[in-house]
Amino acid sequence: MRWPRKIALRLRSLFRRDAADAELSTELRFHLERQIAANISAGMHSAEARRAAFSEFGGVEELKEECRDMRKINWLQDLAQDLRYGLRTLRKSPGFTAVAVLTLALGIGANTAIFSVVDALLLRPLPYSNSKQLAMVWEQDVALGERNNVVSPANFLDWQAQNHAFDRMACFADDRANLTGGSGPQVVTGQLTSANFFDVLGIKPILGHAFLPINGTTGNNHVVILSYALWKERYGADPGIVGRSIELDGAAYTVIGVAPQNFDPFFAEGSLTGEHAQLWVPFVLQSAYDRTKTGRYLTVVARLKSGASLAQAQTQMNVIAARLAAKYPDYNRGWGVNVVPIREELSGAVRPALLILLGAVGFVLLIACANVASLFLSRAAGRKKEMAVRAALGARRWRIVRQLLSESVLLAFLGGALGVFLAIWGTNVLLHAIPRKLLDISSALVDFRVLAFAAGATLLSGLLFGILPSYAAAHSGISASLQESGRSSSLNRRNRLIHNALVVTEIALALVLLAGAGLLIESFSRLTHVSPGFNSDHLLTFKLSLPSDKYKTDAADIEFLRALSDKISHLPGVRTVSMENMVPFNGVQDEGVATDVTLPGQGSLPEAQRPDAAVRVVGPGYFGTMGIPLVQGRDFSPVEQAQEKHVVIINNAFARKYFPGASPIGQKITIDMKDTNVPSEIIGIVGDIHGAELSAKPWPTVYWPYPELAYSQMTIVVRTETDPLALVPAAREIVQGMDKDEPISNIDTMDQLISDSVARSRFTTILLAIFAALAVVLACIGIYGVMAYATAQRRNEIGIRMALGAQRADVLRLILGHGAKLALLGAAIGVAAAFGLTRFLSSQLFGTNAGDPAVFAAATVLLIAVAIAACYIPARRAMKVDPMVALRYE
Repeated sequence: MRWPRKIALRLRSLFRRDAADAELSTELRFHLERQIAANISAGMHSAEARRAAFSEFGGVEELKEECRDMRKINWLQDLAQDLRYGLRTLRKSPGFTAVAVLTLALGIGANTAIFSVVDALLLRPLPYSNSKQLAMVWEQDVALGERNNVVSPANFLDWQAQNHAFDRMACFADDRANLTGGSGPQVVTGQLTSANFFDVLGIKPILGHAFLPINGTTGNNHVVILSYALWKERYGADPGIVGRSIELDGAAYTVIGVAPQNFDPFFAEGSLTGEHAQLWVPFVLQSAYDRTKTGRYLTVVARLKSGASLAQAQTQMNVIAARLAAKYPDYNRGWGVNVVPIREELSGAVRPALLILLGAVGFVLLIACANVASLFLSRAAGRKKEMAVRAALGARRWRIVRQLLSESVLLAFLGGALGVFLAIWGTNVLLHAIPRKLLDISSALVDFRVLAFAAGATLLSGLLFGILPSYAAAHSGISASLQESGRSSSLNRRNRLIHNALVVTEIALALVLLAGAGLLIESFSRLTHVSPGFNSDHLLTFKLSLPSDKYKTDAADIEFLRALSDKISHLPGVRTVSMENMVPFNGVQDEGVATDVTLPGQGSLPEAQRPDAAVRVVGPGYFGTMGIPLVQGRDFSPVEQAQEKHVVIINNAFARKYFPGASPIGQKITIDMKDTNVPSEIIGIVGDIHGAELSAKPWPTVYWPYPELAYSQMTIVVRTETDPLALVPAAREIVQGMDKDEPISNIDTMDQLISDSVARSRFTTILLAIFAALAVVLACIGIYGVMAYATAQRRNEIGIRMALGAQRADVLRLILGHGAKLALLGAAIGVAAAFGLTRFLSSQLFGTNAGDPAVFAAATVLLIAVAIAACYIPARRAMKVDPMVALRYE
């Protein structure tokens, strides 16, 4: 038979079974009648001819089965039959079905929701051409252990010229600008990039074109590429934007392109602004740089040559770093290079937390499977007679297993379908509940990849919870099952062991989650009790960027900010006003602006060997406004806040590190931040503050008054007596009155900034605590179900015990004792597993040991108490058994 005909026959047999069977019966009848006619022609009587024909053909029904088997689709028909029968069976037990489906839906839904986030951040292809060839290249400060430090422009040019592992290298630096004209002034976050930036990433604008090589030269760099979001929000997605001129910091720039919508700049988390770029402007790289003047401020991205590996690139960059250290020892000694894959750079910070959460929901799914497996075992015990009758009629063990597995997989897919809806809802909840500035998971959708994961989790779940009950049912004794009385049989030893093992497993898994959640809760509690070093209450912050084209001198900047502070200080509800170049907890850096310092008596040292410190430039009354205590010495005087007097205030960390056992007051240090560095006298010591993270130790810090190093970008800090955010409209009106083109941005309260700094820790803690609570609830339900079923099966035994004199308290101890043994065994296994698995939480903990005995003890006691409480209701029910009723139950 030709294949097309075979396929057609099989499809007809599958989808039109009745018609195919009718054709088969007609064909067999035709052959039978021909044989009968042939026998008659051979001289037989009609009855004898018919009997001989049937004898030669054999059993007609058996022959039909053989013909059906030859079509090789019986397994599909049997599967459909099994599924139909399974569906009818589940409909007959709506309570069992509802509990099992809901339990599985919770487990599958939680896994799918978390996987959608993991997929968006860790697995989904990046929106860059051949992203596996992309890498970030950082300078590495060996002495400080800083692996991802920004890069010197001079070193970048040497890297470009000397490396042979990278096909192309690009650089960029974060910046901010005032975008004026049109719908009013707006602060935009931008990036100054090398002309080949978009080419290295493999990104093509959706309108216009990318930067050309000529755009990286002086006089040809006043062009700009807009982000899709800025183009849509400010310019209404105008397709004619290309070729138009826009104003940035008072200078004209021509729009030459619009970036694609999915081009999400991956540098935001490590950027100096802490924000996503809204536009790109070409950066003019000089042919030669004075390393002692330019510092380090570039971020570098590179594309590997075809066939080159990251390991080869790292080896070659190490050689180049050693060569530059030998050639420029004053600047590069002690500095290396770190090559990081782009995927690792993007997800490195969030990967541990996401994998922990994915593991946690995996445990929840395992507990749900154990729960449903326990329900299936109990249900299978009541169907032993049915399975025995099937076996007695000729069903093989595999056929019985397949029938029961079909039911479990069907149940799993019902739970999976509901789980997908829960996942869609859960993903939306995550998108709305995730703290601001924490993760950008706007692309975390339940798409075909996530649905494929859900389908796989569903199938695996069905097999996990169905295989043990199916095996137990298929291996039950036929004779014993057929001889049992009408009520459901008591649990045999094998089933009891399986039930107990499932309960122990649930308790162990729940304890691991409970211990992990307890460690994170303890860690978060300690983190939130760390003092930031200042008073954050009723403190408003907002940022200003004064364009250099309009405010051409430091004196102009100083005068504008002085007048602004004076006007804001007279607003109702304002107590004090000051300013700083980099406000604490701005989400960018812990150390502020780091630089080298020269200590008294040190003389001239190579730059790589000089001490370093954070530098903060502050306005009048800053320490009083912030609530930072003055420990020793004095504050800046009004004259020092108006003119350069070369004075500085240091923090305790600076004094401890660089002046141990001596008073630094009156000493002079040189801060390397000017073209001409003049020694500054230390006039005071203030308390330490945390810069960006409560978990990080305070850096050695020096404070300069604003005239010493005037910044064009400053953050205004306002101490209020009322709601700080209520002051924003008035402050904006004052700024607009002074300069109509000057916007304010980054409006926040200090309490909100501190809250944002612990957002990741809080979010991970809350989610893991929710999953742990869900695991405990599921384990509790599982224990209750097993104990209730086991108690019901032991009614005879309990009745006999009570008839022989056992008291209700004895029965209570019997049931609770059994539950307590299982709980203790599960807790012991869970504690051992938790000690090993919670080590993965170490990177997420603050001030807490991953093996904290107090947390483990509390989790163990809580879970055992919950387990015993779950056993109490079945135990109470057992205490009320009437001995006579139990003995007559048969």
